[in-house]
Amino acid sequence: MDDATLQILTMAEEMAGSEQQAAIWFKHQPIPAWGGKTASDLVREGKSDQVIAYLEALRSGGYA
Repeated sequence: MDDATLQILTMAEEMAGSEQQAAIWFKHQPIPAWGGKTASDLVREGKSDQVIAYLEALRSGGYA
């Protein structure tokens, strides 16, 4: 697991409340803003920075 993926999962865990919920979100939850792709899909496409920015926006009170 690379550093960006670890950062994404850590941020997701803080928001979701558990490591298991974070992993489920990462692998299975479609993100409407990206045409239904998951965070995992975006990481595979080299867009980890966009997932991190998305999570930071959510943490700041932005919309999903």
